[in-house]
Amino acid sequence: MTITAAVDGSSLGNPGPAGWAWVVSADCWDAGGWPSGTNNLGELNAVLELLNATAQAGLADEDLHILADSQYAINVISKWSPGWKKRGWVKADKKPIKNLELIQEIDRAMQGRTVTFEWVKGHAGHPLNERADDAARSCAEAYRDGRVIPRGPGFASPAESRATEFEPSTPTAEAASTGREIPGDATDVQTPEEALERQFLEAWLRANSLALKALEAPGCIRIWHNGSLTRGLEGRAPEHVECSNFQVSRVQSANDHHNTAESYPDAWVITYVLTWTGGKLRESSTWVTGENGPRILMHQSSPISAR
Repeated sequence: MTITAAVDGSSLGNPGPAGWAWVVSADCWDAGGWPSGTNNLGELNAVLELLNATAQAGLADEDLHILADSQYAINVISKWSPGWKKRGWVKADKKPIKNLELIQEIDRAMQGRTVTFEWVKGHAGHPLNERADDAARSCAEAYRDGRVIPRGPGFASPAESRATEFEPSTPTAEAASTGREIPGDATDVQTPEEALERQFLEAWLRANSLALKALEAPGCIRIWHNGSLTRGLEGRAPEHVECSNFQVSRVQSANDHHNTAESYPDAWVITYVLTWTGGKLRESSTWVTGENGPRILMHQSSPISAR
C-alpha cells in the first residue's frame, strides 16, 4: 500500500505567525504552527510531522508519496541534503544551512523508509494540496488572532476521530499528541489561553526546540521546581504527565511578574497543576502579546507538598 499525502506551510508576513499541515484525507490530517516562522519552516515541519505520524501509527513499512508545492522543500530533502550529509552537514560553498536541525530530523526519520516526492502547483485546485493549504493557513491565522489552534485527528480510527469533515476556518479541540501524551483531556472545551499553553506543553514534552524558541518572548526565563533559573523554555521533560485545574487571570502589566523593559498591550497568567511520577507541581506561565503574537515571558514550576 502507498500512502499519498499533501504537505504545506504558511506564514503571514514570512516571517510571521506560521502554520504547517499534512493531509491524507478529510478524516486523516493534522496541523500546527508557531507564533513566528517562515513558509519554508512550515513546509519542512509538515514533512517531519507526517513522517512521525505514519511511524507512530505503525505505518513506517508502507511506501509514502508526498505531494508538495514547495520546490525548496523537495530539493532540500531529496537533492541537496544527501550531499550536505556526506560533507558533514556542510554546504559546498561553506555557507550556513538554514533550518539545519529540522533537516537533520527529517533525514533521521526517513532512514529505512521508502519516501517519494511529487511537485504540485499550488492554488491550482488540487484537492489534497488545497486542504493542506487551508489547514496550514488556519493555524497561522489562529496564532495571529490568539485563537485555539485547529489541530486534526491524525491517523486516528473513525471512532476516535474528532473531525469527520475538514473545516479549515473552524477551530477544533486539541488532537492527541503524536509523541508524548498531551496533558489533560483533549476533548475538554478550552479557552484560547489554555490552548496556547497546551501548545507549549506539547512542544516541551516532545523536546521540539524550534517550537519552544518560537514561543519565547524576548528575555524569557524559566524557573524550575528546584529553584534553578534558565534562559528560554527548553529543558528535560518527564515521560508521562497530566494537567488539570487551568485558571487564567489578566494582568495590567507584565512588569508585575517579570523585570522587563518591554511594553505589552496584553498580558495574562495561566496556572494549573501538573502531575507526574515525581509528584505534583504548580505551573504558571506569564503570556504577553506583542507585534509577533502571544509569547511566554516567564514559566515557573513550584512543588506542591503532599498532605
